Amino acid sequence: MASPVVSRRDVHAGGWRVFKGAGPFSKIWDPKLTEVLDRSPAALGHTRWATQGDTRRLANSSPLQVGQLIGTHNGDVDALDLRDAYELPDPKGQTDTEVLMQALDQAGGVIAATLQVLESTLGRAALAWTDRRWPNLVMLARTAVSPLAVAVDDDGNLFWASNPGWFPVAARRSGVRIQRNRIWLMPEGTLLLVDHSTGAPLLAGRHRFTATARARDDRLAPIVAYRGFTKSDRAADQKLISHRTLPDPVLRRSTPLWV
Repeated sequence: MASPVVSRRDVHAGGWRVFKGAGPFSKIWDPKLTEVLDRSPAALGHTRWATQGDTRRLANSSPLQVGQLIGTHNGDVDALDLRDAYELPDPKGQTDTEVLMQALDQAGGVIAATLQVLESTLGRAALAWTDRRWPNLVMLARTAVSPLAVAVDDDGNLFWASNPGWFPVAARRSGVRIQRNRIWLMPEGTLLLVDHSTGAPLLAGRHRFTATARARDDRLAPIVAYRGFTKSDRAADQKLISHRTLPDPVLRRSTPLWV
């Protein structure tokens, strides 16, 4: 498991199964996986609106397996800053997601180190990942801007998504019931640890950190973060905003040599 499984369509990885592809979901999904999915205690799914990396390369498609982690990321972060700060190896793909997962994997499953990585991340990130060192846990984290919502259905199953409005739609299509009062938006700067070892999701830990956005993240929020949100959901989420914002870099003109 030292080498990331990033470039293959269907991979068994020590108890986990990673299945992904490039193109419309209808052309990627295999109905034979439904039974496997029903037996799984945890499932991470992701559709990618690419901000970095060639959309045709499986190495850029999530879920990504990086070291001991398998995870997904919605957003856009400064990968170069993370690579420099944590002296990370060259990624196999072209995405900031892989670099962020490398940094989280390097934290070794230690909460304090994980929070340090999340706090040092510049940009937008809503994350869900599993760690082979803690196989009974799912980690959910929100840094700046990118929303992350969680919901529990009437049978006690936990769901998460970047838009709370998707839960009722998914519930109708899958035949489950999710009450509106059992849908929550996660505050910025939050890490949740969810234990699924008993068959029912249990909150194993809640931790806070300071999230940092770039000035352009705030400008892009209506398009990249709240696209498809209802007015009420957007207003509710904005009450949970607590990130600090770094100003745009100052572009200085060089002084001509003849002055």
